[in-house]
Amino acid sequence: MRDDTTPLETAINIVRQKEYAPSSRLNAILYMVEKFEPSCLPVLEEILNDPQEEADVRSAAALALGKVGGDRAVTILKQMALNENPTVKTYSLQALGLSGREEVVPILLDALKDENNDVFHSAAEALGLIGKPVVPHLIDLLKPGSAEDARCIAAWQLGTLRYSEAVPSLVNVVRTDKNPEVIALSIWALGEIGMGVPDVLDTLKWAKNQEDPTISKRAELAIKKITRHVN
Repeated sequence: MRDDTTPLETAINIVRQKEYAPSSRLNAILYMVEKFEPSCLPVLEEILNDPQEEADVRSAAALALGKVGGDRAVTILKQMALNENPTVKTYSLQALGLSGREEVVPILLDALKDENNDVFHSAAEALGLIGKPVVPHLIDLLKPGSAEDARCIAAWQLGTLRYSEAVPSLVNVVRTDKNPEVIALSIWALGEIGMGVPDVLDTLKWAKNQEDPTISKRAELAIKKITRHVN
């Protein structure tokens, strides 16, 4: 190693050498993110593409790319989101969410079909990280015909994001849907969004009078949440 090696170059060398302890290599990846330069990209891509690499190190490289962002980083992560290794796939999906780009939403939605629970939950959380651009996609996912688990995720994330444009679709689910779990989560979402939004309280009061105790109880809690903020 040269005497004039920079700290970033030292970090890159540590990451590339598997004889270093995983903890040292993970710390080096964190430093690469902090002091990021374009020269870091091929190193992170190299790690992600190495099937013999430690899964934790590959995952850290994925999250680093998500934090760094940029066209090349997102392109790499899109490829790795299709990886057969569930751990790498999970963190690549998370990293795509960190990118905040609407273009990655189809990949995240497709990952909701994955049978691996970690992959499924990572995709669900990543959708929420995109922010407002994901709302139209979640509203579309909420419609009957989508997988029921995915519809539940859509309702949950719409409530978490709290954008009022989701209210009409959530109200429609509460009033017309047949799936109690999707209805209950849509009610919860309305409680998160609903202060000052027309039709929300009327729908929640209607839901409170339904026979299903899960729905009526959830509506009662949502009403309390809204009225507490109003008062």
